[in-house]
This record gives sequence, C-alpha cells and structure tokens, in this order.
Amino acid sequence: MKQEVEPSSTGSTPELYITEGQSEEVNTQHEVRQLETASKKKETLHDTPIKCHDIFKALPDQQRDIRVVLTNGVAGVGKTFSVLKFTLDWAEGSENQDVSLVVLLSFRELNLIKDERFSLLRLLHVFHPTLQKVTAEKLAVCKLLLIFDGLDESRLSLDFNNKEVVSDVTQESSVSVLLTSLIKGNLLPSALIWITSRPAAANQIPPSRVDRVTEVRGFTDAQKEEYFRRRVSDEDLSSRIISHIKTSRSLHIMCLIPVFCWITATVLDHMLTTDQRGELPKTLTDLYSHFLLVQTKRKKKKYNKKRPQKLTEADREVLLKLGRLAFEQLEKGNIMFYQEDLEQCGLDVTEASVYSGVCTEIFKRESVIFQKTVYCFVHLSVQEFLAAVYLLHCYTNKKTEVLEDFLRNGQFSSLDVILNKVMQKSLQSENGHLDLFVRFLHGLSLESNQRLLGGLLGQTDNSPEIIQRAINNLKEMNSVSPDRSINIFHCLMEMNDDSVHQEIPRVPEVREQIREGTL
Repeated sequence: MKQEVEPSSTGSTPELYITEGQSEEVNTQHEVRQLETASKKKETLHDTPIKCHDIFKALPDQQRDIRVVLTNGVAGVGKTFSVLKFTLDWAEGSENQDVSLVVLLSFRELNLIKDERFSLLRLLHVFHPTLQKVTAEKLAVCKLLLIFDGLDESRLSLDFNNKEVVSDVTQESSVSVLLTSLIKGNLLPSALIWITSRPAAANQIPPSRVDRVTEVRGFTDAQKEEYFRRRVSDEDLSSRIISHIKTSRSLHIMCLIPVFCWITATVLDHMLTTDQRGELPKTLTDLYSHFLLVQTKRKKKKYNKKRPQKLTEADREVLLKLGRLAFEQLEKGNIMFYQEDLEQCGLDVTEASVYSGVCTEIFKRESVIFQKTVYCFVHLSVQEFLAAVYLLHCYTNKKTEVLEDFLRNGQFSSLDVILNKVMQKSLQSENGHLDLFVRFLHGLSLESNQRLLGGLLGQTDNSPEIIQRAINNLKEMNSVSPDRSINIFHCLMEMNDDSVHQEIPRVPEVREQIREGTL
C-alpha cells in the first residue's frame, strides 16, 4: 500500500481499546454499521484505551495472565499498523524487552501452505530464514510472541474440537492443527499469541480461548483533520475539504478509516484544484464514482483537467474484469485472491494491462513467500463498489445468467425489480456482508452517476417513474429488524431521497440516529 494511505502518515496511531465485554459476543454486523456505532461510543468501564505496547499487560485489577489476545477492527482501520508498531518498538529496544523473540505470520501467506504438513519449527525456519539457528531447545526456554495477522483473510479450517493435538515443536501436522494447538496451549503453552481480524471473522476463535479482546477504532476527529492538513499542503484547500466532510455524515463516519481518508482526499483535492463544475460528492456512490475516474486519469500523461475524461475501451475491459472478480469473491466472502481467482475472471496475471495505472491505486499486488503472489483491493469498500458496477453492467447488457445465479429466482423485468430483489437478498445475510454493496447499487441507479462513469454501466432504464418505484419499494420494507432497517435508509440517501429526514421513521433506532445526527 502506498505510504500516503498508511495511518502513520498523520503522525498518529489509530485508537486501540480493550473491549473485554465483547469477548462473549462477536460482532457480525456489516463493517460500515460498526463504524457508525464506534463513532458514537464513549469510554465506559468496558472500553478502556490501551497503548499497543501494553497489550499483554494485565490491568491493575486483573489477576490472570494475558496469553492470547484478539484484536478486532474493520478493514483498513489500522490493525496491521498496530502490530508493526509493537514489533518496531520491540526491535528498537524501547518496549517489551522481556520478550525474547517476536514472529509475525500473516494468514495470506499461511494460505499458500494450507494443504501441506509442517512442524512449528520448520514453519518458522521457512517463513523467517533468519531464524534458521533457532533450535527446538531454544524455543522451549525463550519467551516467544507469535503474531497471526489477518484472520479474516484465512482459508484455513480451524477446528477447535479436533482431537489431533500437537505438543512438540518438531511434530509435523497441518497448519490448522498447529495454530489451534498453539491457541489452546497444547503447543508452547508459555508462548504469547496475538491474532488480528475483522470482526465478522473473529468467531472462528472460541471466546473461552481468548484472554483479552481489543478493538482498533480508527482515527479520532482530531486525527482526521490532522490527516487532511498533512495530506493537502494548501491550508485553504485542506480547510475546505474538512468543512465539506463535516457536511456529509456518511463521509465523516467513513473517515474513521485511514484508507478512506486517502480516497476522500484524492477525490476532493483533485476536484477542488481543477476547473470542475457541479457539487462536490456527498454520497458514497458519488465519491467512489469520482475516485474511479481520478485513477483512470492518473494513468494518462495528458488529459483535459477541465472536463471529466471518458473511460477508454481498454479501461472498461479491465474494470469490468476486476468488477467480476470483486462480485464473485464478495459472494464467497473472500477479500484476498490468488492467481487462479484472477484467471477465472479473464485477468491474465502476465499482462501488464492488469497492473496499469487504472489498477495501481485500486488493486494491489503483493509478493509473498514461495514466489507466489496474493492480490486484494485497496479497501473492502472498493471491492463492494466494483461488484455493484459489475452487477448493474450485467443487467444492462442482459447477462441474465449472472442475475439468475445470484438471485436464484424471479423475472428481471425492470431496474426497480432488480434493486428490490438484491435488497431482499442482502437482508437475509447473517453478517450484512452485502449491505454496502446494495447501497452502491442503489446509488448507481441514478443517471448522474451513470453519466459520470461514461458508458461503463451501459444504458439503463432509470426513468423518473422507475426510480420512484425503487424508492417506494425501500420505504415499504418495514418488517425487518431495526439494525438492518438502517441500511434501507442509507440506500434512500444514496438515491438522493431527502424525505428520509422529513418523515418520522417508524423504526425507533432509525429515529434515534436521525435525532442524534448519525444518519
């Protein structure tokens, strides 16, 4: 990831809290909903701020040792940064010098050997060749910290009821069994274990196996402003960007995430420094549509700054292939992809076009161990946006097989029918993994966003009557849980329906959010 999108670019680290009260109930809401909750949270007895270097230290009123720590946080909020900060402080000798050895292992790398057998000692030697001289005897007596980063990226099958137990560092087994044996304390019971994860994936670890649950909540309001003032050197320009973000609650909430601050700054800086007419984006769909355009422009050495440049046919081809990848993997719940995933979508990993300027700030290529490569979108929301672009493209281009496979039943006679069926499907998701996707889909139904994307979506039947029917369908969906109803109101805002604020909603939680100004 580019340096400018790292949390460190503000000089501050994202907020880290001990949330002991959540260890028994893993949060499976969609991540944007969790950001909205986090934006309102006050410090309570169960939400204690903590420095990352103190993460294994017991609180004054705690008697038990802290051996296994689970750190939750939405995509891009700064979990990996906290891990790297801890490791760097230890390596420089400023913190946690009682720890003899810190070993960082990412699940995206462990996925590559999920079907092979390793001993823990050999695994450490392979992933960290500098540890070749570390013997089994040394591991048994040293104070070891093993960090497993990105549980949400794992393709391992963690079975804590598996009777197979590994208790010796030289004993070979599957990577899954090695990991569960470490967490349960059968293997190296004195070793400290730190696992990071997006919240919806954290339930793979039984709460009884975790001694401390922490949460990375992202930037405070002060850190958001600090980011934009450092990112945009012109003081007047940065002030205008900050003022605009405060006028849109959706943008302000999302800016808890450092990566989203970068996306927002990229778009608004470009729009305010070029002679572009019209309002600045206030909805997420509008912002991401502009972001896509800005990135395609950056790959061209010359372009007319006074007018949004049309996407070329080559741009459209690459973006639609990425959209297909985003859509198919979102359905499966995957955010990390491998060569075979790309090839299934027609993306030839040997072609330079895949990594051209249209992709460099959208789609990341990361070299990992064994000369294999892992890929991901720069942020989960970018994947969800491109997935929505792809599905709408399939509708306008009459690729009915994609719609039939996704929606399973029914006729696809008009756009409002499609939107209604996708919303119904999203409401059936247990963890809300389609919530932001369906928000983008409703926003993309507007002619203004389709015009902005210049032919990427195709010609849609978005007459005022059809758009009004889609809005009415959303308003009639009132027989769902309060928690899920909130996304319906977000979809209405993506469609620029101001009546959501004029009417008094029948859902108490939504009414409360409107009163508090968080919706």
